Amino acid sequence: MNNKKVKQNKYIQTVQDEIDLHGLTKDEAREEVLSFVDEARMKNYNRIRIITGKGLHSENGRGVLRGFVQSLLEKQNLKYSDAKIDEGGSGAIEIDL
Repeated sequence: MNNKKVKQNKYIQTVQDEIDLHGLTKDEAREEVLSFVDEARMKNYNRIRIITGKGLHSENGRGVLRGFVQSLLEKQNLKYSDAKIDEGGSGAIEIDL
């Protein structure tokens, strides 16, 4: 009998799919996000990314979709975090399903 302990991977998994919401209104983004999450669940994905942008080209220089998408995810009881800096940073949200 082998008593070796199997180590769990403590590093974040890779993203299996992503969607880019640049240029969408809140209403359009709501539909896209909910549909995207549902589809990812049906495909048994573990981790997905939603690109919201940082708002650099918005009128006031602040993004409107980031906070909106975060509130949608919270209503769905989903765990999320900012993407790594080289994968979008604060302009992208990674979700664990």
